[in-house]
Amino acid sequence: MEQRLLEAARKGNIHELDELISGNEQILEEMALEGAGHTPLHVACVGGHLDFVREFLKHMPKLAEKVNPHGFSPLHIAAARGDVEIAEELLNVGTHLCSVKGRERRIPLHDAAENGEVNVMERLLSRSPESVEETTALEETALHLAVKSKRFDAVVMLVKHLKQHNKEQVINWKDHKGNTALHLATVGKNFEVLNFLLRGHAVKSGVVEVNALNDCGLTPLDVSTFSQRGARDREIREILTRAGAVSGGGRLNSHASRPVLGDDDDIERGNGHRSDGDSNKGKESLGEIRNDLLVVAALIVSATYQSVLQPPSSLKVNDDNNDSNKLTQTYPPEPAYPNKWTEEYRPGLVYNLFLGGNTFGFLMSVHIIICLTKTHPVNLPLTLSLIGMVLTYFSFTLSLIIESSHDNPTTIALNVLPLIIAVFLLLMQRPLAAILRIFLKWLSQFHCLGNLYKLEQRKD
Repeated sequence: MEQRLLEAARKGNIHELDELISGNEQILEEMALEGAGHTPLHVACVGGHLDFVREFLKHMPKLAEKVNPHGFSPLHIAAARGDVEIAEELLNVGTHLCSVKGRERRIPLHDAAENGEVNVMERLLSRSPESVEETTALEETALHLAVKSKRFDAVVMLVKHLKQHNKEQVINWKDHKGNTALHLATVGKNFEVLNFLLRGHAVKSGVVEVNALNDCGLTPLDVSTFSQRGARDREIREILTRAGAVSGGGRLNSHASRPVLGDDDDIERGNGHRSDGDSNKGKESLGEIRNDLLVVAALIVSATYQSVLQPPSSLKVNDDNNDSNKLTQTYPPEPAYPNKWTEEYRPGLVYNLFLGGNTFGFLMSVHIIICLTKTHPVNLPLTLSLIGMVLTYFSFTLSLIIESSHDNPTTIALNVLPLIIAVFLLLMQRPLAAILRIFLKWLSQFHCLGNLYKLEQRKD
């Protein structure tokens, strides 16, 4: 009989419903006592059978609260489908249906917003204005879901509702990752939403926190920087910058979130000068600098690593001449070790400069990559892989040095000296950087060099 009832709901057959109920008046009561499952009301809502829903609710309105195995109540289904009439009929049972939580603690408003069903959203909010503050298991509001799904009309409707009920602070609420609606609009490259939120079409100036930090310490401007650098991303950054957006520096707690157009405290601190947003306008953001440095460091690592695997021929022993002051035969002789692939370095000034400089450049670049990726989610595997590369570099280099030194401790020590110097210079990089800065400043005094070595002065 239950299957016949479900089939009647699927077809919207009211006469079959009345016949089944008259044959067993307890059938709906028994269904209400069962565990989670599809009820005829769920099935009728999916099919959009308004008359069946109306008739069914006359007999068993309490089934309107039941959630099916997929986490949908009948009102969830009507909201997701945008079926205004069925939603109205269900809401006549009681406004408490607006707060029934389904999958991931979603309420019907969340599903309506995600699908952009503005008409149903209006009905839901008119019956339950406070439901706009309900959040999902991921701490997402209806506004978050509308922005993520790029439902602009739903965003406009929600923001206007928040303004009318003095709940504009919900615009800046954060999800489980600390992202506001502005973060999500930036990630989704949603120009309509960005313009709507930042140019005050529906909210008064200063409501949207354009510099809110997410859990990674990123502002919306940072988020736009980390995405691919195309024309659309530049336009988004321009919109954000005009609204006063600044870089948060990634995991830095340098500034709390500030409103779009700044406040009186900002003006007082600047003594009439430009705000943080204006002073940062046009400057290269931290994310772009980081990406550029990573590319350069990776290129240097690759070049230096390849150089030690295939050193210049001038550093190797030449087997065409037996003069000890020139390049001599390879060691050990080929007959003794027919499969030996190592060759002997020629000791001397060129050898020391090459190996020392190459090793120092290699280690510095590896160090830069580790520093720039320390906040990346996969920084530990990346660091381990870089350590493995360093180990192979030194293993190969030391094997060549030992093979070419004929087990002579003194010669080995002299040949290993460039590696020791490179490691020492790596540990002394701060003093070296200070010396380099002074040297470049001295070079900038020569007018013939132009601005090639001129250092940019900091403005505090």
